[in-house]
Amino acid sequence: MSDRNNNGLYFIVGGLVVVVALLFFFLAGGDAEMPAAGGGDSTEVNVDAGGGEPAEAPDVSVEAESPEPAN
Repeated sequence: MSDRNNNGLYFIVGGLVVVVALLFFFLAGGDAEMPAAGGGDSTEVNVDAGGGEPAEAPDVSVEAESPEPAN
């Protein structure tokens, strides 16, 4: 039997290892500052709805045409 050359396989496996290492590097993050558990800041949200009464809905009327009977 002749000796087979596996350089192509080694190149593909090496490329996959590099891709996985890069994905881990970018997705693992770094030294991110996490907020302390428990005592965080309080946030107050106020929503002003505007006027006192809601606007009146417009009068809408829809007249459906009766279908013509089939012959």
